[in-house]
Amino acid sequence: MRQQRSRSDASPNETTTDISESIKDSTDGSTRGGFFSGWFAQPSETGETRDDDASSDYSSSFDSGEDDNLRSQTESYETDDYDSAEDDDSLIEFDRGMRARHGQACKYMRSGKFAKALKKFEAILAAILERFGENHHRVGAALHNVGIANLRAGKLDDAMDAIEEAVRIRKLTLGQDDPKVADSLVELGIVLLSLKEYSDSLEVFMEALEMREAEADDIVLPEQIKESSLKIAKVLNNIGCVNFENSKYKSALEAFEDAIEMQKKALGDVSPFSFNNPATKPGFLTMASTMCNKGYIDLEQENYKAAVNTFTESIKIQKLLLGADNKLVLSTLDNLGYAQTMYGSTDKGLTTYKELLSNQEKSYGESQSDCARTMRNIIFLQLTNKDYDSALKMLCSLEDIQVEVAGDKSSKELAETRKLMGQVNYQVLKYPTTAGCGVFTCNIGDTDEDIDLTNWKPDKPKNGSKMSGHRVTCA
Repeated sequence: MRQQRSRSDASPNETTTDISESIKDSTDGSTRGGFFSGWFAQPSETGETRDDDASSDYSSSFDSGEDDNLRSQTESYETDDYDSAEDDDSLIEFDRGMRARHGQACKYMRSGKFAKALKKFEAILAAILERFGENHHRVGAALHNVGIANLRAGKLDDAMDAIEEAVRIRKLTLGQDDPKVADSLVELGIVLLSLKEYSDSLEVFMEALEMREAEADDIVLPEQIKESSLKIAKVLNNIGCVNFENSKYKSALEAFEDAIEMQKKALGDVSPFSFNNPATKPGFLTMASTMCNKGYIDLEQENYKAAVNTFTESIKIQKLLLGADNKLVLSTLDNLGYAQTMYGSTDKGLTTYKELLSNQEKSYGESQSDCARTMRNIIFLQLTNKDYDSALKMLCSLEDIQVEVAGDKSSKELAETRKLMGQVNYQVLKYPTTAGCGVFTCNIGDTDEDIDLTNWKPDKPKNGSKMSGHRVTCA
């Protein structure tokens, strides 16, 4: 059985908390200990309990596929029945304040302002602790949210602390098999995977999967069966991600295929009419991400035909739901173009890469180096088809980018481009059709032999599996 992770190896500059410490009863006003020792200070006027510096999103070898859809994944605010002697009006007013803070935190999460979101979620946690005490199910929900915000802010140790404590409190207050326990277990698995603790991550996901499947056995209503199937598929996707990152491709492929099968059965065929109900969009986007994960395995195993089919299915969904310059769309087009090229579908690969370049040029988030790499791939395919005129024009555009990036300095890439421009210009002059972008002096030694494109062959995109998680629950 997985043991709680020790914080003894943390950096000396980090504030560490052993979450396995006993939590002292504080009803008599005594000092609270353990995880909650710092949470009972009076909140500031802004409702914020800590002064955390802004931090950027964490980067790792994998990504969540759902960051752009946090709004649709955020659960509606629900108030529960409490055994309390408090005045009902007082509780209603308290819940209204929590709802407002939660909405603001979710807005920060959607805009990528994770440090600000974290402060709001921490303020919610402090308020709930003051009102309900430590061992209350709403504390578990608040900790769950704090853990997610820490994860997105790149504070993995803090995320681990919060999520593990959320799991403990939810098991204590809701029961070992409650669905919300599984929600927090999924997040815990994601944190462990972020820390590259593969065996622990897999164990946690398997526990969550067992709970999801047990939950499904008691469901009879069609809509609930659909929702349950999609939850199980998410966990299967994450199990696939663990195996993918751990280079266990066979096991990863099996998990992704099982997840996609369940998603297709639950969601049905893809068409523009599939999204008339906005509630179905997150499910389809999650399925598109799972398909991409399977496609990455296909590429690793050099099964290019399967990769083409998988990425084609995924991009169909993404184009219907996301903007042309969305990073997921750009990534999938890149992978599809590579798979088509390696499979020998030169014309289709050329079409895909041209679409990718057009989208990259419209996207403010794409760097010139990304556009340059796509241009190189287009040039490779144009020259493979012996379309020298088009290749020469694209080489001129590539040269412009490289000159702008290099400035007054020469570069290996620029020298390589200019060498190929000379060789291609020789072919254009030898078999003139239309004017190119300029006239170049042919290098001595240019011959009728085919141009060597070894250094221009497209590189396999660098991929990281996309996990399903970051589900915010209302505390």
